[in-house]
Order: sequence, then structure tokens, then C-alpha cells
Amino acid sequence: MKKLITGFTALSIISAAIVPLSASAIYIPADSYEEIQKQLEGYTYITDFEVQENDPNYPSDYDLYIQIPEEPETVCGVKLLMKENYDTVDITVPNGNGRKVLSEAMEKAKINGKVFTDDNITCECRLYDNTSAEKVKKLYAELSEKDLITDFVYSNQLYSVREGGTTNELLGKFGFCSYNYDSGIWTSPKEQLANYEKLSALAEKLLPGSTVKLESYEDKEIGCTVYSASVVPAVAITIEERIDFALKAKEEIGIFGGYFINEDEIPAIKTENVDLVKAVEGDANCDGNVDMSDAVLIMQSIANPSKYKLTAQGSFNADTDGDGITSGDALAIQKKLLKLE
Repeated sequence: MKKLITGFTALSIISAAIVPLSASAIYIPADSYEEIQKQLEGYTYITDFEVQENDPNYPSDYDLYIQIPEEPETVCGVKLLMKENYDTVDITVPNGNGRKVLSEAMEKAKINGKVFTDDNITCECRLYDNTSAEKVKKLYAELSEKDLITDFVYSNQLYSVREGGTTNELLGKFGFCSYNYDSGIWTSPKEQLANYEKLSALAEKLLPGSTVKLESYEDKEIGCTVYSASVVPAVAITIEERIDFALKAKEEIGIFGGYFINEDEIPAIKTENVDLVKAVEGDANCDGNVDMSDAVLIMQSIANPSKYKLTAQGSFNADTDGDGITSGDALAIQKKLLKLE
């Protein structure tokens, strides 16, 4: 399992190319996938790539969209739509010490994840391993029972849109360094240089007479040498030809580049949000009460999900036993109501 670390930073200095994707993303609440499409308005879908499987910190795949300019000397817009490999919980810890508080609570709830915080009060917990709703509820119970938090919003189906571009004048970088999570080893200089040779051969094949400029950066913190290269065509090429070359490099060598992509303040789109502070177990229709209408809605959603669709909050409320929406949840609500009566 590998993480590419230089692929998204073309046309940036090489030291910036090894900085991981920003953890302090801008979150845009979204009720549906339609919000994502608004982000991509005016862009044309080109292709999809598999960047990584099972890497909790990086997306597993992304779709590439471009916007070809009308004028030949203007920038061609590039957008990467990525589906994240984790869910999140956004939590406020008024008394501070959020990282410690949340890490301990996640351990007790047996949740594999990581806590990000700038001020130890407003925190984001990334949840890995397809964390179940049951474990999320346990985490909430652990924190709320001790009166440690004021906000607890659980989100899944996270997407992010990263923006960048390319022109027929500027030259993008192709990076060769990645990190192997299984072995804990960065790509060796020998392997990076082998990919550089492959890129040079591909450039000569597709862009005869072109040169490939090699650059390197010594990162003392992670203890590795990072190589990248810029392809310089012998003659002027169009933006379309530049994009085609970048796609071919990804297809034949497995390296991605040729565009400059902004990694700061990445807009992450949460298409499903659940507020556990406002959650009422069994309240499938989210009206603040639990009655027979909730049991009926659950059964309707099971029988005809296209017509009777539960919201993310309603699904979370209705799942009384943490194993997904079943007729057993409707039965549990009925039994609870009969006892109350």
C-alpha cells in the first residue's frame, strides 16, 4: 500500500511537493451529491484514477475534470474530485485538551482514527476502518456522559474538490516519491530514478526532441531524497496535448503530474451529516418525537426505499441496534411505545 506524495503539486517548489494534503479543510455542508456537481460546473469529465486503496489519510480514487480555455494563451482549469477514505466527527471541547480527551474516548469506543486540532477546542476526528454507527454512538455516550463536549457532528460520504490548472507555456512537475505504509519505507532513489528514465523515454516517444529536467530535494525530517522532473517540449504544444501526455504518464508509469494543484484550504463536501447532540433514538422522521409514524416510515423505507427515503439523520436515529435499518428497529419502537402506554 503506497501513498503518492508529489503527484498533486506540479508547478510548485519541490519542498512543498512533499507536504501532505491539508488537514484543516473547509467544510461545505451538502444535502446531496448535487452540491458536488455545482463545484464542477463548466468542467468536462476526462477520466478516473485509482490513487490508493485502504489508505486512511488519502483518497482511494479521483475523477479528473478540465475546462479548456477559449483563448490559446489562457490557463486550462483542472479539478480533481476525490472521495475520502474516512468518515469524520467534528467536536467542540469547551474546556480544551481536546486531543487527549478525544484520543482516550476513541480508544474506549474501540475506534481506529486520528484527531486533528489547531486549538484543542474545535477538533476533527477522522474515523478509519469503516467505523460503525454503533461505535460512533459509543464515542458520543462516552463524551456526553462526562459532559466534555457541546457539539458532535458525524459525517460520512466525504468528497473534496482540488483545483489547479495548466497552460501551454508553464511546465508541470512529475513526482517519483511515495511512501509504502506496509513496509514503512519511502521510494528508494534508485526506483525514483528508474521512473525518471521511463518518463524520459515516454517524452522522447510522444514529444520527439523534448528534454526532461530532473530536480531533487533532501528532506531531513522524513529522511529521504525526493526526485521530480519537468518535461520541456522541443516545440510548442497545445493544452490538450499536454493533458494527453500527463494521462499517458499515469497510465504507463503510474506517476501523476503535469498540473499545478492547490492543496491549501481544500473544500471537502460532506454529503451526509448527523448531529448526535440533536439525535433522538427511534425518531426516523426527525420531528423530535418517537411515535408510531416513525415505525411506519421505517417499514415504508424498507419496502419502497426509492419513494420513502430516510435522511442521514433519520437513518441514524432509526438504527436502534447499530446493525443497519431493519424491521427489528420498527418493532423495537412499537415495544417501547407499548411499555410507555
